[in-house]
Amino acid sequence: MARVFEFDDAKRAEWRAWLSGRPQVIQEMAASHPPNLLYRLKSTGQRVTLLSYGEDRKCRVLVSGEYNLVAHERQVFGISIDDLEECDLPTPGEPLGSVLSDEELDAALAGEATKEGRMEAVKRAAMAKGRP
Repeated sequence: MARVFEFDDAKRAEWRAWLSGRPQVIQEMAASHPPNLLYRLKSTGQRVTLLSYGEDRKCRVLVSGEYNLVAHERQVFGISIDDLEECDLPTPGEPLGSVLSDEELDAALAGEATKEGRMEAVKRAAMAKGRP
């Protein structure tokens, strides 16, 4: 299990106060999946950090180059809390990073209207830089 940040006493008190005013389902999700741990998406294998909880037991996560090798960093919403499992930090020497900058991503996506076209455009741009 890897902690991506620690709560100091003040932040812990602030977190608890905020959480106490949330619906029970949010409190349960936060208890089982605290926001300061690193998780792996069971469905994709990507390491993620938690950004928010939803009352439908879905959450928003960040897929970043800090813990993965990705074509581009992104926030993903609608992830089932049950798809997250605690994980360790990347191993030493593991390839990490974001291949495309925000500007390169924007350029690659320009004019692409369909999901499939956008995915292919990102793939082509990442491959053009010599990394998957």
